[in-house]
Amino acid sequence: MSEIQNNQKGSNTVTIEGKTLKVVPNGLNKLWSFKGNLEIPLFHVAGATLDPGFNMSGRRAFRDPGLATPGKKAGTFKFPDGDVEFWNIAQPEQPLVIQLHDEEFDRLVLGVADPRQVADAINTAIE
Repeated sequence: MSEIQNNQKGSNTVTIEGKTLKVVPNGLNKLWSFKGNLEIPLFHVAGATLDPGFNMSGRRAFRDPGLATPGKKAGTFKFPDGDVEFWNIAQPEQPLVIQLHDEEFDRLVLGVADPRQVADAINTAIE
């Protein structure tokens, strides 16, 4: 098991176990996001980036289900162009964006304590 992030300061804990990326929402985030965890084969991960400019501004989405308040987004969001995204992030966290293919979600937008470290570890694991 490769623990990328070992603390509970972010909205999520992300680990790589063998050939699987595991995302576990921390604490009440499980309730708000309607997800206990996500397990994604690494060969379905296209890449990860720290993207401070990534947000929903200007994009309308249907929340199905989840929570969307100023400062907190958690759950599944479906966009008119067909994209489906899982969000679990609170301000002031910087968005870690994980691009997926052949999965339930097209991308994950996550709050983690050290998004640069997690993005680098994911990108190294999929090389």
